[in-house]
Amino acid sequence: MHAFRSPLRLFVVGCLGIVLLIAALDIMFFHWLSTPPDGYPGALSTRGQAQQRGDIIWGATFIGIGVLLFGWAVAELFRRKPVVDVRDDGLFVQIGANHPDVLIPWSDISDVRSTVQKDPFDGTEREQLIVSITDAKEIPDAIAGARWEGHDLYIDAHDWTRRVTEIALSARGAREAAHRAEEPPTPTSPTMMWETSVEIPYSERTDDA
Repeated sequence: MHAFRSPLRLFVVGCLGIVLLIAALDIMFFHWLSTPPDGYPGALSTRGQAQQRGDIIWGATFIGIGVLLFGWAVAELFRRKPVVDVRDDGLFVQIGANHPDVLIPWSDISDVRSTVQKDPFDGTEREQLIVSITDAKEIPDAIAGARWEGHDLYIDAHDWTRRVTEIALSARGAREAAHRAEEPPTPTSPTMMWETSVEIPYSERTDDA
C-alpha cells in the first residue's frame, strides 16, 4: 500500500506560486495594484528611491518563494512518486532534502501507529504517522516534513491521498509478516494414530456364514 501527495493541494500550491510571481512583477515594475514610488514614472524623489529599493527587496523575495512553490508543485505532479510505500522489506518514505528516499527495514522498526496533532502555527489538526525506530543510523537527522521525538519519527501526513490510519494498519501487518518469516519453523509433533474396532453381534456372524 502506498500514498501520494494530494494533487489538488499541489495544484493550489502551484497557483499560489504563480500569484506571488505576478505580485512581484506588479511591485517591481508595473504597479497595477501596488502604490508606485514617489515621483514615478518621472524623476524619483529621495523618498521614492527608498520606496523603490524596498519594492525591489519585496519583489525579489516574492519571486524566490513563488519559483520555489511553483517548481516544487510541478515536479511533484509530474513525478508522482509515492511519499510513503509499505513494502515487503520495509517502509519507504520521502523525508528530507539531501536524502529524499529512505527505506527503513522492518527489523529496525518496533511499532507503527498514527495520531492527530494540532499545528503549532495555525492551530489546524494534522495527521501524523509515527514510526518507532530502534536503529536510526541510516535516517538523516535534519528532515523535511518529519521530526524526531526520542526514537519516534513523526511524519506529516496531512496531504496524503490515503488516510494515515490505513497506512499504519498496512505497515503493522507487513511488519508482523516479515518478522514471522524470519522466525525459525517450530517442529511439529507426530500425528497420533487411533485404532478402532467394531464388534459384530454373534447372530450377524452366524447369518453371514
